Amino acid sequence: MAKSESTTRNNVDSLNVDFMRSLVKQYSELGQWTSAFFWADAAAASSGSAVASGDDIWLLASAMLARGELHRAAHAVTSRGLHRRHLLCLGVAMRAYIAAKEPTTTLNLLEECDPALLDPRSMDQTHNRALAGVLVWQARALSSLERREAAAEALTAALRADCACYEALDLLLEQHALTPSQESELIESLPINNQMSASEATLLRAAFRDRLRRYAPLPVQMHDDGVKTAVDAARARSAAAAEARGRRLAAGGGWAEALRALDAAGPWSCAEVRAACLVELKRSAELFAFAHALVDAYPQSWTAWYAVGCYYYLIGKSEFARRYLSKACGLEAGAGCVWLAYGHSFAADNEHDQAMAAYFKASQLMPGCYLPPLYVGVECSLLNNVSMCERFMARAAALHGNAESGDACDGDADADSRGWERIARGVASPHVAHEAGVAAFAANRPDAARALWLRALAAAGPAERLGPCWAATMDALGHASRALGRPAEALRWHARALALRPARASSLAARGLCLALLGREAEAADALHAALARDPDHVVALALLDAIVDRLDAALTEEEIPQFPFPAVTLEPPPERDPSDGPAERADRDVSDMSMSFD
Repeated sequence: MAKSESTTRNNVDSLNVDFMRSLVKQYSELGQWTSAFFWADAAAASSGSAVASGDDIWLLASAMLARGELHRAAHAVTSRGLHRRHLLCLGVAMRAYIAAKEPTTTLNLLEECDPALLDPRSMDQTHNRALAGVLVWQARALSSLERREAAAEALTAALRADCACYEALDLLLEQHALTPSQESELIESLPINNQMSASEATLLRAAFRDRLRRYAPLPVQMHDDGVKTAVDAARARSAAAAEARGRRLAAGGGWAEALRALDAAGPWSCAEVRAACLVELKRSAELFAFAHALVDAYPQSWTAWYAVGCYYYLIGKSEFARRYLSKACGLEAGAGCVWLAYGHSFAADNEHDQAMAAYFKASQLMPGCYLPPLYVGVECSLLNNVSMCERFMARAAALHGNAESGDACDGDADADSRGWERIARGVASPHVAHEAGVAAFAANRPDAARALWLRALAAAGPAERLGPCWAATMDALGHASRALGRPAEALRWHARALALRPARASSLAARGLCLALLGREAEAADALHAALARDPDHVVALALLDAIVDRLDAALTEEEIPQFPFPAVTLEPPPERDPSDGPAERADRDVSDMSMSFD
């Protein structure tokens, strides 16, 4: 018996194909793609039939694709017709053509395959996961061809086929293909509990919930009772949770905290969010180093050139910023945040028409995001187009997704006095409320502006947790209160703004104006002097100080000038002379000591 086994082991005529396949998987996991390609080729040639099996060709094409041989991998599948009947081979061929930037050929493969192959199977989750991968690559091809609605439908179908396909949800949210209400409805309708166990389903729902609330402020952290479930502990340690926390902090204006959260996920995570935070914090040197590191490491990634464009935008070189942002658009045509930055560069140069065109392009790429209509509304306000500004501000408020009713802010705003009030009732985004208040104040509606700014502060969070960025909203409330004839209330708002951002010249000048209106000219002069100490060229402070000084001079009469009496001087008589003294002694006694030292 031992001799028979030895004969079988040493028989060169029988090849162990299963062992070869295991070698392919092991070398693939180790990243040794040349070894994986060799053994995959050997397994396909030794399968025992004239036609290799689909699984063997899939392993072979995957190794070719990993080695960068894109068209060779696609040919290995299509030449055998396996893309028509084998789902894994169809997926690897689509990946190859997508990497080769041939989206039309990718979609042609789907038209040639068996339609039954693209139907989900309730009892075969392995097939459904492969189908979800195919649908994701279909969505990428459709996005490259600017067919974004069809791409969103493909990603939705991928999620329904395989709820664990996190890539499909990530693409949906990154592209803002759905409105917030549609996103919530999709997540609630997914059969998560039917496709995985209870604990994994809880983990997945928590991850989906964190990604959906990317614009919602983080809840206030209460004391930790020390009791955590396994899901909570896993989420607390995961990089995905740190990224989601960083996104939410950045959306709420906590840029420094967002950077710390992203550091926990890794220095290369969420490069576009990190670059935006560095721009807001005006850390040009750090952004310069980060952008160059990205370009050196990932020259074919759009986020690298986006970071370079953000750096030039930060230092005020808009032309260079647009040059590198255009390169980022060339690498990823569907990156809406690049078009937002492109619009910001035009807005910085007061080129409002070009800025609006860039924001409209971003709106096409991100139909479910509230930022493009918000910035379009800002530009309409700068161009004194009040009706269009109201319309886009209402659209931004509705897209934020937290309005109390569906039509509270949606639709076209009428040109009557109730347009701004309707926005104030429904808006939940503090940023939209602030910008809408600025537009209303510019439209000579201080009452509506005050309501919107109060709404912005209420939506920003508790008063004790507000960041310095909200000092501008408090200053704006002071201006609105002063315009409504409430200088005392305005003074309180400016005081709160100075508490958040001390010694700001504009806040001090506004405080001086309120004090002057209250008849406290001396205190107003002190506040204006403090403003000029911070900014000697502050035009408003200079004009106000001149007016206050003139007013004080005119009110000061001659009788009010304080008189300072001279002190009484007592002249003592000279001492009597001694008749016995000679002329020299009398002269020495009469002359004072005038000695000086030049040492």
